[in-house]
Order: sequence, then structure tokens, then C-alpha cells
Amino acid sequence: DLLKYIKFDRPMSAPRRVAVIGGGIAGTLASLALRNRGINPTLIDLGKNVGGRLRGARRSKLNVDAGAPFLRAPKLAVMGLLEGEGLVRKWEGRFGLLGSRGGGFLPSSVVGGLSPNAMASNSEASAPPAVQPLEGGDSGDFCGFVSNHESPTFVGYPNNAALCPRICELASIETVSDARFLQAEMVAGGGWRLDVDVDDGGNSTNSNLLQNVVFDALILTTHDPVLAANTIECIARNEAEADTGDNSSSNSDIEERLHQLAHGLRSLQQTPRHAVFTWSGRFPSLNMPFDAASVPGSHLVQFLARESSKPGYVRDNSSDGNDNTDVWSAISTTALATDLLQRHGSNTQRACDEACNLISREVVPLLTAASTTTNAIPSPEEASAVCWRSAFPSRTLGLKEDSIILHPWRLAIGGDFIRALDTHSSPFEAAAMSGLEAGERIAALFE
Repeated sequence: DLLKYIKFDRPMSAPRRVAVIGGGIAGTLASLALRNRGINPTLIDLGKNVGGRLRGARRSKLNVDAGAPFLRAPKLAVMGLLEGEGLVRKWEGRFGLLGSRGGGFLPSSVVGGLSPNAMASNSEASAPPAVQPLEGGDSGDFCGFVSNHESPTFVGYPNNAALCPRICELASIETVSDARFLQAEMVAGGGWRLDVDVDDGGNSTNSNLLQNVVFDALILTTHDPVLAANTIECIARNEAEADTGDNSSSNSDIEERLHQLAHGLRSLQQTPRHAVFTWSGRFPSLNMPFDAASVPGSHLVQFLARESSKPGYVRDNSSDGNDNTDVWSAISTTALATDLLQRHGSNTQRACDEACNLISREVVPLLTAASTTTNAIPSPEEASAVCWRSAFPSRTLGLKEDSIILHPWRLAIGGDFIRALDTHSSPFEAAAMSGLEAGERIAALFE
């Protein structure tokens, strides 16, 4: 039992400090849990600001949430607290299912009980056989949008990209941005010292926050399980070096279990995460009976939404003050993203350009079929697409808990790749629950 081998004996008279690697929703909520328990977290992220996959709006040209398009986490009690602080708001739009060419719109209340495959059949009986059933990350019901319609749907305020930075600001969580985590080293007597490449742009503040700091615990919440595998293998090497005396047999068992866990994490990289494209396009204001819908019958688009229906949506500056337009967004199928990224190799921009053209041509007939008027839907006045390379895990460790904790070394691992894929309603909920649990479990070690 790993719990019997407590390695940390360094005095804890000074305020406890915990390094949290990865500034997405998992790392942010892990930091929040620590902060609420009187522990000082330092949240370290590769991006220019925290937010992870929620910060997609920074990459979009039409001010849309180019990462997660909505936030739904019925198991996450903290969502009510975030709503109370004004960090998220309920998106109370007209949601449902959109038929793939001529199928029209069906409200969630009508089709919410159908399985994804039944949705695909119901939306378009003549859909191409290649997409029945939908493969890979294309479940037929994007993130359970229709099947879980009774759960509250939230969006960050003023957008999803602002959620993690605002949590950190309100909770006074120390953050270090533009920092690439390379490895962690165990310190004699207990603790972790980090090897981090910080791009401080001439400002040494970020670098100074990490210089010569020994952290009392470490939480890894990046979407790359290899970083966690490398850290666990570091622990195993330390155990091997200490493999002497009467406990050598027990230590060997521990080393073997550590290597097995590291191997399981590393094997996740053999099946890369699913990528998607997030498309956005501007149309003249349209009379549509819906605000957001899953599109199970399309082999190009799996989710379509009217951005201006979201609470707090702010029009981008390129509209020249014209309020007679609407910006729509769409999430591509993973099948389309896989095909384009394979064909265009390292030229991501070319893949994005082709995705933009294909999705634009797909969205027009989708909107035409659902329109409440007989007027033809024109092509978008402008459109763009960005690549969301690490959108969804293709497989997970399939564990029964949301996070991994190695108590003897005060190490926790969180992310949407821990628990079984069908446990949570969305990758957002999986990551959020995992980070929150990791923070709580590490905090409990100091009680």
C-alpha cells in the first residue's frame, strides 16, 4: 500500500505552497480548492494567460468562444458559486436537434430521450452511410447537448475565455504565464523543485516567483499525460536508488506499481486526442427557431450556435456598428479535422482555410432548412476557422476516481483523461471535477 510509505518529513512551519501545472479549468479549480483551505497555490501555464482550452476566443476573428462553446457540469456544485459571483451566466436559449439537409429543427424537449444513433436517423434518414454511426469523437450529440438538456447550460461572463482569469483574480491566486514546464525534481527531505522555461519578455517577475522555490506538493493538470508519466518515473528512480535494507522487497513492489501507472499514462499518447475546427461566420440577421443545436446527421458539423444569443455577448469591432447581423459558430466533426490535418501536415493555416470553406458551404443549407422564412440564406459575409487540436480525449485510463493522488510524494494528477469517457456529461465537467478533487485531496494531506 503506497499510503504506508510517507516520504515527506520536511518541517511545515512555513506557509504551505503547492505548484499547479496547467492553467485550464482543472488547474484553476485545483488552485481554488487549495486557496479556500488556506494553502498558497502557484498556477503555472504555458499560455499568455490562464484558461487553457477555454481561451479559444483569443484566437477567433469574430469574438466567439472558439474553445468550449458552453459550460455544462451538473455534478459540479461550484457552478452555483461561480454564478453567484457573476463569473458565469445561464444560457437559456432555444436548444435542440438540427437535421442535416432538409430535416429542420426539433427542440430538446422532443428528442432529448433519443440515443445519439437514433438522433442521427431521426435527423436525416438519407445521411451518408459513412457517418452512421458517427465515429471517433463524433458521438452524434455534441457533449450530450440534447440528451442532457435538463441540466443548466452556462457560459462564462463576458465569455468563456475570461472565466479562469477572473477566478484567479477574485481568489488572489498567484499565476505564472508563458512558462513551459519541463520536469519536477524531488528534494531530499521532501518537496518539489521545478524546471520551468519562463519567457518573461524582459520582466523577471515570473522567473523570480519560481527561482529556488521548493514546493510542498505538486498537482499536474495539463492535457498531456506524458508530463505526469515522466514525473512518476522520476519518483520510481528515486525509489530504486533507495532500494536497500529490510524494505527492499516493499520498495520493489512500489517501483513496479509506479512504472505500471507511468506506462498507462504514456500509452494514452498512442491514440492522440481528438481535434476539431471552430468555425465562425457573420450573416444578416436571420429568423431562426433555434439558438444552438447538435447536428448528428452531418459529416462536417456537429454543433451550431448563434453567438448573439449568449448572455453578455459583445459584438466584434469589425461589424462597423451594423446591428443587423448575427455571428454564428460551428464545431466541426473530429472526422473532418483528422482528415484535413493529415492531408495538410504541419500547414495548420491551410487546413483551417479549407475547413472554413467546407463548413461555410455546410452551414448555409443547415440554416436554410431550419429558417422560418422562404428567403434564401446567403453565404456568410465573412468567416474563419481555427484549429482546436486537443479538444477531446480519444481514450482515458478508465479509473473510478476523477484524479490520481500519490500521497507519499504529495503528487496529484488531474485531467479529462483519468476517468471513463462516459462518466461525465462533457470534457469540461470531467476536467473541472478532476481538478477540484485533486486540489481537495492534496489540501487534506496538510490537515
